[in-house]
Amino acid sequence: MTWLEDTSLRDLDDGVIVEATCIACRHTWLQSPVQLLLKVVHRDVRMDEVAKHLACPRCRRSGVRITIIDGGETSGFVGGMP
Repeated sequence: MTWLEDTSLRDLDDGVIVEATCIACRHTWLQSPVQLLLKVVHRDVRMDEVAKHLACPRCRRSGVRITIIDGGETSGFVGGMP
């Protein structure tokens, strides 16, 4: 089982960004989980189903590769010895 089969679309936070790359034409675009929820029929859809059925906006073919980009704040290590 992969992370795509384990993760549901509703499990993603609002701070993450979904990067989709079309398998056919290699077009890449970014979407939020809320935008994807508006496109699917039900909330319990798994990420592998989203990747299989999401259509490319350029060539209109189904099938994408999905990458999750965490938009959360990161900071470097600040500390040291006195």
